[in-house]
Amino acid sequence: MKGRAGVVAFAAVVLFCLVTPVVSGHDPRAPDLGRALLPPGVEHWLGTDQLGRDLLTRTAAAGRTSLLFALAITAVTTLLGTVSGAAAGLAGGWAERLLRFAATVALALPGLTLALALAGVLLPGAMTVLVALVPLGWVNCGLVTATATRRVAASGYVLAVRAIGASPSYLLRRTIGPHIAGTVLTVATADFARTLVAVTSLGFLGVGLPPPDTDWGGMVSEATPLLVAAPRLAVVPALALAVTGLAVALVVDARRTG
Repeated sequence: MKGRAGVVAFAAVVLFCLVTPVVSGHDPRAPDLGRALLPPGVEHWLGTDQLGRDLLTRTAAAGRTSLLFALAITAVTTLLGTVSGAAAGLAGGWAERLLRFAATVALALPGLTLALALAGVLLPGAMTVLVALVPLGWVNCGLVTATATRRVAASGYVLAVRAIGASPSYLLRRTIGPHIAGTVLTVATADFARTLVAVTSLGFLGVGLPPPDTDWGGMVSEATPLLVAAPRLAVVPALALAVTGLAVALVVDARRTG
């Protein structure tokens, strides 16, 4: 039940982010100072921001950016973690010790601080966010995949397949892979939630996309000077992020307990 509710809520957020900028008739990037800080009304359901942009449309467009960034980064880190973890778990010995040493070093580093330091020497943009978050993002998936691979590799049917001369690549693709896919998917879903928070945090700190593009974190950052005069400018994107995070958390919890 929780998982289904999470999927429905997340699908609703995605649909909102994809469809609203297309059908609203408002440009989320173009300023219109004559309409700045309009209250919610028939034309602008959530009002406008300090530059006269429709808040509903801009929140949807910023959400699309946040979700795409998080999805792209999670895809890369999941691929890296799965490949390295599966190879190390199957090989065992020094390969697995090397993976765990690399993971220990990575986990000892302050992830967001390191990302900020790296992003600080690069120009704001999509590639900067990717470069800042990918290097440490694979660790969790790699460790879990290695453990799952080692457990499956010790089972009788895998040992039998190895005994008849199956190659490591065949074992990983055809014998072990299907049995660890669910575990990897659960980890990837949890990593997506953490990555979404990291992406919006970088956006809030000014490391994300340069204006006029933005994400939910960037919207909250832009609205900070107007928290007293127009709190909705920060509350709306923050609420969108909270709903998305809750939806993903419900899915992850359902997969772990299911």
